[in-house]
Amino acid sequence: MRRKILTAAITILVLALHAKSQDTLVSAFFGLDNALPGLMCNQPGSLLDGMPVNFRFPLDPSSLSETDFEVVDSLGNTHTPGCVFLAPADEDGENRTVLLLGEFGTAITNPPVEVRIVGDLLTTDTFSGESACSEIINLNGLVTTNVVPLADGPSLFFAQKIEGDLNECNSGTQTIQVAWNGGVTPYISGDTESDLFQYYVGYSDSAGVLIPHVPISIADIEDNDNFHQLCFATSDEIVQVSMVANTVEDPNHDPNPYSEIEVSSCTLSSIAEEHLSEPGYAIYPNPFSDQLFMEGLIGHESFILRDCLGRTVMEGPCSGAVYVPETSPGIYYLTLLNNTHQATFKVFKR
Repeated sequence: MRRKILTAAITILVLALHAKSQDTLVSAFFGLDNALPGLMCNQPGSLLDGMPVNFRFPLDPSSLSETDFEVVDSLGNTHTPGCVFLAPADEDGENRTVLLLGEFGTAITNPPVEVRIVGDLLTTDTFSGESACSEIINLNGLVTTNVVPLADGPSLFFAQKIEGDLNECNSGTQTIQVAWNGGVTPYISGDTESDLFQYYVGYSDSAGVLIPHVPISIADIEDNDNFHQLCFATSDEIVQVSMVANTVEDPNHDPNPYSEIEVSSCTLSSIAEEHLSEPGYAIYPNPFSDQLFMEGLIGHESFILRDCLGRTVMEGPCSGAVYVPETSPGIYYLTLLNNTHQATFKVFKR
């Protein structure tokens, strides 16, 4: 019976880890159909599709390549981008949107329906001043079918609090950065991008009741990317942001629907900490290079080492140390267990 309970707990942990990693790939937006110059991909004379792909965690620019992606259209054809860019959303605190350029289908008769990560695309740590959590993980194997069609218009996919050097607001008491799943420009006639702040609404939480606040200004504008910074004068913590409908439009001039997003923060325990059932074990060093040592073993323990997607890397009996050669740097999860004890630790390989 105990073995069945332990097996069930491990299964839950693996599924949770996979779900957390899968959620990192938020959406893709079929931004422009045969509307971008082929010169951007060294293909003169051609017109290319543009597709922003959006992530919850920031990406490591040095790991980014067009071969990291596959796009599947509605007829089942698979396309590899001609080139990919983090620009224009490549400032510190952004790096969550990759622009894919290539041929990905047609907007009405054969639109793209799925984006796959098929190469070793890595996330990176957040900068000082970002409220959102991040983990260094390999996104290889992730898939999204959340491909937003042109006609649906852009929507918010990310928000976080920005402080310190990342904050571009010249006034107010707190700054919230928001990101759209497609590039946006003002939709209401006569407005400029600097006028958009009056259509955003931020909400603070008072005993479960959302209190609306309108920002006093907007920053990080007119740089042709999908990020804005909202400058709020309230001292109440903003936990959610919304934008009224028909206020901004994508590059194809499709207006936005009503959109809202919660502000990301690092207040939740990690999955490994949530599933830590016995505190008697100790693992060191952490971070490690190629070997992990264990203390507090009571006998007959075995170990399972999994990567950030829940895939088993190594397993076997415990002897006080685990040698982990020839594995990529990043986050791993080490589970120790016997018939009565189980603990899972989040460990970092250099």
